[in-house]
Amino acid sequence: MLNGRFWLGVIVGLAVGAMIRQQKKSGLVQARLNAYYHRRAQNYNLTDYLFLGQFPRITMRKTLMDMIDLRPGDTVLDFACGAGANFPYVMERIGPTGKIIATDYSQDMLDAARDQIVIPNGWQGNITLIQSDAAEMNFDTQFDKVICTLGLAVIPRYQVAMERAWAMLKPGGIFGVGDLSESERWYTQPIRFLTDLIDAAIIADSSRRAWEWMQAHPEGRDYERRELFHGYFYAAKVRKGSS
Repeated sequence: MLNGRFWLGVIVGLAVGAMIRQQKKSGLVQARLNAYYHRRAQNYNLTDYLFLGQFPRITMRKTLMDMIDLRPGDTVLDFACGAGANFPYVMERIGPTGKIIATDYSQDMLDAARDQIVIPNGWQGNITLIQSDAAEMNFDTQFDKVICTLGLAVIPRYQVAMERAWAMLKPGGIFGVGDLSESERWYTQPIRFLTDLIDAAIIADSSRRAWEWMQAHPEGRDYERRELFHGYFYAAKVRKGSS
């Protein structure tokens, strides 16, 4: 009897897990994302500080900034910029002569970035905020650096967005990504279902392996990826080959 209940529990657990995993993939639609970020915009950046006493998002951002070799005067594209959590880390390195073009689909998130980050720091002359679908963005500017943090796990057409961002990167420029990932470490496998639950709750898909696109790009050079926080976050960068 006990064995029967055990195997029934296993079967039910696998079925529920498969349903949750499918939900997190099929649930990534723009209407749901818009509603989610409308609710979260004003307090979204607090998420960087609320994680069981550790701050993996902050570690991810700082790690990425170090990897992409930001320099004074750089022009940076930050797409899917959210509420502007990257801005202080970027501005610290590019200085008063640097520029950021920051895009997001959610106007609510851009408004939060303006009110909470840009205006209080007096960066109106350095940071331009633009409402845009990342998969359709198109600027005449050629950027020294392109970054995206915690965006590729939620952008519906994320590979198209990466292609567009790459096209606007200068030869010799660096494309940097920091995001969620499914940990492949052995000790995380028994709790893999928790990742699926979290993804479904925050409308994300951490099973995407955007770094493979970067690693395989025929124009890419000096690819590097670092796993963070037991493999649940990563930072990756690749340099665009010079013409």
